[in-house]
Amino acid sequence: MPLTPFHLGPGLFFGILTSRFLDLSAFLLGSVILDIEPFIALVSGNFENPHHQFTSFLGGILGASIVWLMIRVFRKRKPGLSNLSVFLGGLAGCWIHVIFDALMHYDVLPFWPLEGNPFLNLISIPQNYFLCLTLGIIGLALFYLRTKRYERSI
Repeated sequence: MPLTPFHLGPGLFFGILTSRFLDLSAFLLGSVILDIEPFIALVSGNFENPHHQFTSFLGGILGASIVWLMIRVFRKRKPGLSNLSVFLGGLAGCWIHVIFDALMHYDVLPFWPLEGNPFLNLISIPQNYFLCLTLGIIGLALFYLRTKRYERSI
């Protein structure tokens, strides 16, 4: 998806729904980290080669490992934050990213090293963007409600 912020919509929605078990910040970071490769292609002007080579479920494991490392290095340890919660949150975010990219990009091979993309064009590109935006709005509402509920409990 050329507009990475759209990935934050599904990331926030599914991240909030699973935040009891998966780290939300890892989920959100995982939902955008795989766009580093297309970003580098965009900045370098390299449009001739496919630029989603790591956007696969296998590549998501690498992405989740990077997310885990980043969170462990840059965030203070907080109670209840397990290594597994961080890694699985990052992995879920990466895999959500793979699915949404696979719906619209010909060069995404979600089951790499296997060829083919069974998700390509299942929905239209405008429908994909609309779904990401809708999930983001619902995710923001859920986040707001969760924050208000937390504030009332203090």
